[in-house]
Amino acid sequence: MPDLHDGSTETDPFPQHALPADALETLLEARLAEVPGWQHPDDPVRLGFAMTAPHRLALDTFNRFAERNPNNVGVHTRFGDGVRGTRRLEREAVLALGGLLHADAVDGYLTSGANEGTLAGLRIGRNALRAAGARRVVVLASALTHHSVAKAAEILDLESRLCPAGPSWLLEAETVDAELDALVAETGPDAHTGVIVVSTAGYYNTGLVDPVDKISAVVARRAARDTRLHLFHHVDAAHGGLILPFTDPDVPFDFRSPAVHSMVLDPHKSGLMPYSCGVFLCRKGLLGHGAVSAPMSGFIDETITGSRSGAMAASLWSLVFGVAADGYRALFRHCLDLRDRLADAVRGADPDAVLLPAPANTVLVAGFSRDGGRLPGELTDRYRLVGNTLPWTAPDGSVQDRLFHHFYAMPHLTPAHIDRFAAALTAARQAPPTTRARRAAPAPDTVRPPLGSAPEAARDTVGATDGRVPGSAPDTVRPPLGSAPEAAPDAGTTGRAAPVATELRHLRASSVCLRHLVVHPPQRRDPDDHPHAYSFHTFQHRAGLGEELTARPWTGGGHDGLYVYAPDLAAPFANELFGVTAPDRYALEVLDRNQQKLSLVGAAHFALFGPEPRTPEVPVVLANFHADGTFRSVEYKYGDRRHNDEIQVFADGIVVKVGKDARSVHRQGDDYSFSLDTSLEIRLRLLDDASAPHITRVARHADPALPRRRHQPRGHYRRFPNRFFDLVVEIRAGRHHRSTLTTAELGPHDGPLLARSARLGLARVEASFAGGALGVALTGLHDAGTLAVTVPLDLGARLSSRLTGIPVHTPERLTEAEVVDWAVRLHPLVAALRAAAGEHGGHLRLSAPEAAAESS
Repeated sequence: MPDLHDGSTETDPFPQHALPADALETLLEARLAEVPGWQHPDDPVRLGFAMTAPHRLALDTFNRFAERNPNNVGVHTRFGDGVRGTRRLEREAVLALGGLLHADAVDGYLTSGANEGTLAGLRIGRNALRAAGARRVVVLASALTHHSVAKAAEILDLESRLCPAGPSWLLEAETVDAELDALVAETGPDAHTGVIVVSTAGYYNTGLVDPVDKISAVVARRAARDTRLHLFHHVDAAHGGLILPFTDPDVPFDFRSPAVHSMVLDPHKSGLMPYSCGVFLCRKGLLGHGAVSAPMSGFIDETITGSRSGAMAASLWSLVFGVAADGYRALFRHCLDLRDRLADAVRGADPDAVLLPAPANTVLVAGFSRDGGRLPGELTDRYRLVGNTLPWTAPDGSVQDRLFHHFYAMPHLTPAHIDRFAAALTAARQAPPTTRARRAAPAPDTVRPPLGSAPEAARDTVGATDGRVPGSAPDTVRPPLGSAPEAAPDAGTTGRAAPVATELRHLRASSVCLRHLVVHPPQRRDPDDHPHAYSFHTFQHRAGLGEELTARPWTGGGHDGLYVYAPDLAAPFANELFGVTAPDRYALEVLDRNQQKLSLVGAAHFALFGPEPRTPEVPVVLANFHADGTFRSVEYKYGDRRHNDEIQVFADGIVVKVGKDARSVHRQGDDYSFSLDTSLEIRLRLLDDASAPHITRVARHADPALPRRRHQPRGHYRRFPNRFFDLVVEIRAGRHHRSTLTTAELGPHDGPLLARSARLGLARVEASFAGGALGVALTGLHDAGTLAVTVPLDLGARLSSRLTGIPVHTPERLTEAEVVDWAVRLHPLVAALRAAAGEHGGHLRLSAPEAAAESS
């Protein structure tokens, strides 16, 4: 190695022959001896760095899995992924961390550390904001933010705007609001600016936590108001994310704030993992903004690194489930005790020092009283201490720059370490001034943030307990029935139909109910017999297998113009479904035994078609029935056949779906899947009393204000159901309640309710109760108008007595005539429901059939 001798940087020759085993061992041992041990009494303790000894359980697990060298390439937190081996371990560890950070739903993966995770977050944010129409994307952060943010901005070619560090040492919500005002002023009337706001939960050099919840509130409010701004909020929680939940769970730095979109953790710091292990987390629907196809490997890559260590995932899993919350709570209580012992030691050596322990964090900030706050070089070198010049509010109220050093009380630290440091600090303070000056290290560069106004002055101490102070258009789906001519299959003794009326043009390839576009290929029809190979197929593509719906006119008498259909009319109730239809008016479908096992929406369905082409004012209405023939629900679909705003009425509940998107997805070969994607779902559970309505749960899976990719890339679709929601709001109320309540009076929910309506686009949503009815009002944010829905609380109870059916749990015992008679009986009742549910001046008022008949 000539560079160690003469300063050159020449290469070394590659060895041609292996070293003898004993020589190899000797050299490795010599290098290992040069690496400091964690507990050696004479080795320096890196008090200024967030690093600690990895847990023995993590090391043992890593070594156990490393020999098999599993590659956890890809992301494994989606439906159907992460089902085996180290990928399952990664999925379970990541989702548990998402739960720790109050995420209702999350995607994520293991990274090499927070540097990579921040790059991933800013990359996804940039791409999402560009998808929203922003051509200029700015990163907005504090000047004290970790350098990885500036590095990521430089890599991504993003403009960086840093706010000066005021005496609070925090990025204040008011500062963010003011900077957003400035960016709006710089944006032309027809331009759009994207802003990635970066908050920090545990600054490296102070341990303090930004007011993430207040910043999130600013982001949410501006996103719902400023048409020229598009906002993404990333949180760097590398130094607090695995501490604060166990020391002060009430610090709101995480996904409990609706406008927190992504976050990074560093388990290789306080999480007791070996290097290198970070975790990137984001809300659902965002990972796709970083997706790159890898055709040579046959998968979609949404990570930065690509290939990743499965052994590291197993190691992290072992700590999440082997140490768990109880273990981490005890660990960090010990660390806080060490931090306080360290503060006492510093105070004993320098009684006039300014000491600022970070609330709920393991960081101690110290401003020493002599030599301008500098420490002797022998101390800074030995203990790896770093000083930063920060604005500080002096006792006289003036704001001054002052040199501060930060100390980390990490799990491997012992009282003996602290005592030795205290002795060294005392000895340095007792040395003659000239000696101290000669040994003192030069002052670090003063932090001079380039932009922004100074935040308000901080409190005198950092002792507060809150932890924060000093798309292309969808593919067209053909309607199920039409009038263009196309011959049906020829009839035969097997029950194949003869040519019939031209109204059945599309019936050969499509069920009348969209959800039954998804059926199953031959030999894969029994979910009990084929759980490992059960696949999904569609009527739309059955012709390729030589299997289509067949139809024939109904000749049973008394009901002219009806047709019956099934995949095989020789066995009408034993092969997916049997249906009866009056073309362009209605259809009733009864599922076979296997379909009933899989169905999430009942065993039989009556569909009253809307006009063709569909108009948004008149809904398609579906009545669904349980296998015993009792009423399940009525659905009102406003929109096109696939994408609509929908109301579902049950005997004991009401569900309002905003922006429901249903589609079948071709995976490969004859394999198809099905996707249900809804922006907002309000679920009202009704009790048989007069109790006042109140919100029981708000689950925010994604932020509707941001454009998002579909939950699953096309190649990732798995078995049904593949369901996704931006937002779920659950309400409980008595069906006999009659008072008036607004959204604000229903209970806690952070920020405005936004959803992407099929009718209005991005809209603000408000729920209310008045006169015994649920009201849901939608207001388009981009001048798209308004839409209001009123549903009586007792509507479902009234419908359950009017809409009755026949038992179908043993469909092979049914006759075609029974189903035909049922369909004819249901038609006028459901038609009355639709007549009462049309739009009048932007208002939809649902009512029972008898009320509709009386009004007509």
